[in-house]
Amino acid sequence: MMSSYLRNERQATRRRLIVATVVVVLVVTVDLLSGGIVRGFVRTTTSVVWGIGSRAMSAVVSSGFFSTRHALQSENQLLKREVAQLQSRIAGLEKSEEENAQLRDLVGMIQGPVGVTAPIVSSTRSSPYGTFLVGAGKVDGVVEGSIVMAGSSERGFVIGEVSDVQEHLSLVTEIFAPAVEIEASINGAPIVLKGQGGGNARGDTPRAVTVDVGDSVVAPSLGGRLIGVVGAVSSDPTDVYQRVYVRIPANFSTLQFVYVVPRPQ
Repeated sequence: MMSSYLRNERQATRRRLIVATVVVVLVVTVDLLSGGIVRGFVRTTTSVVWGIGSRAMSAVVSSGFFSTRHALQSENQLLKREVAQLQSRIAGLEKSEEENAQLRDLVGMIQGPVGVTAPIVSSTRSSPYGTFLVGAGKVDGVVEGSIVMAGSSERGFVIGEVSDVQEHLSLVTEIFAPAVEIEASINGAPIVLKGQGGGNARGDTPRAVTVDVGDSVVAPSLGGRLIGVVGAVSSDPTDVYQRVYVRIPANFSTLQFVYVVPRPQ
């Protein structure tokens, strides 16, 4: 069957070759008998087609299509760069406004205990030990045990304690650093809070104590200063204690400046 298929293919190819040869011979014969009319016709037709193509290309070029397209692409790239620059400037302005707002909030606290305003110079998220660096040190009067505060004069709160001091830098341990415990008070009731990191802590208090979300949490050992607010309360009817979750009253990751004051005696 395969040999029959190949034989038929060869026969078909032979027939096509014979037909093409006959056509060429006829065209050449007609051209010779007509004195070259066929060749003249082909040359004329080719010339006309070429002329039309040339005029069309000249018209496109002279219309400035390609140059206009290139100009538009260049302008588009320029506009993109300008938009990127504007976005960068806007981001810078927003950051400056946020920094100024935090500095204005700290002004009120400066009227209280004498201290020093310092920028946070390391990420508050980078350390698994709940520590960060501030840009103030021994030359600024900072000593170990100093209290680090944030917020405003109306709602300033403690976020940490200076644990190590260099000439121009200080290491701060967060008030709610992981596993760090601190004695606190909610509505006059004592509670021991255990830090969870990221500005969060939790502790247990008797169910008989009234604790609501939003209640202030203070630390007697820090002069009764605010250290957080109640974020959530959970309890089990079968348990005599209720679990209290506390957080600092700000987004820890957005803080950029702090106020360092002496630890109360």
